[in-house]
Amino acid sequence: MQRAVDSYISPGAYVKAAVSRAIWLLILAATSTPTVGALATTEELARVKRVYDGDTVLLEDGRRVRYLGINTPEYQEPFYLKAKRLNESLVLGREIRLEFDQEKSDSYGRLLAYVYVGNQMVNARLVQEGLAHAFFIGPSRRHNALLLEAQEKARQRRAGIWSSWGDKKNIKITSVHPADPENPDAHAPYVRIVNLGNKEAGLAGYVLSNESGHRYLFSGIAIDPGYTLIVSGAAGANGKEGNRQGIVHWPGMTWDKWEDTAYLADPSGVIIDSFHYRGKRVVKPAARPRVPASK
Repeated sequence: MQRAVDSYISPGAYVKAAVSRAIWLLILAATSTPTVGALATTEELARVKRVYDGDTVLLEDGRRVRYLGINTPEYQEPFYLKAKRLNESLVLGREIRLEFDQEKSDSYGRLLAYVYVGNQMVNARLVQEGLAHAFFIGPSRRHNALLLEAQEKARQRRAGIWSSWGDKKNIKITSVHPADPENPDAHAPYVRIVNLGNKEAGLAGYVLSNESGHRYLFSGIAIDPGYTLIVSGAAGANGKEGNRQGIVHWPGMTWDKWEDTAYLADPSGVIIDSFHYRGKRVVKPAARPRVPASK
């Protein structure tokens, strides 16, 4: 703004002009989309060198990016390849815009970001096409509502993953992490479960088990929409963390380091989901009978 040096502005007029400008700035801030430096969000431009899968890419500068707020099928799961190919068609070799939220990186050193090509958010596009589901971890939640809305629309159309999951699959095992036998103190074994619905999902009476017959009976724990629950092999208190992620502890829980299956059964004993891994591969598990009710 050019500074006035030769004209006189009365005190009353100056105050009136200042108030008007302040109001205009407030309106602008309320209606504008987030930009660099807005709140805790920062942005930067980068170019994609490689696409690992539907939600992880490698940048030309060597950094890896994990897409925030979503999760795509793992290797050998249905729609894994379609998710990867769509991601490749959108970002590979192209300049992208990274929008960061409350946490900029994860424990693996990967950047956590909403990824844009032009004005299109790739995270949301994958959800819209039914090739990803909402997946919220940590305090980052800027676009949670948008992703849940996109998920609900994809689900109603039975697009992609929803063509087989349909309306009944609200709770899903997303991963199993055995302890590292060469470094058992690195982390306790754990299983991650996600709520795919738009409402809180209670797990009281559900049972998590493995091929060895070990069982964990859930009590009064619930998962918020799009958020996850960790079943940890360490000792500790059960509940929800400050970032809304739930955690329960199953001391002594063991998973085979080479191959095992996690089963999740509802209170009636019906298996509603399973997750089978062989090394680093996720494979379709063999059929298993109903889990008998807990005594």
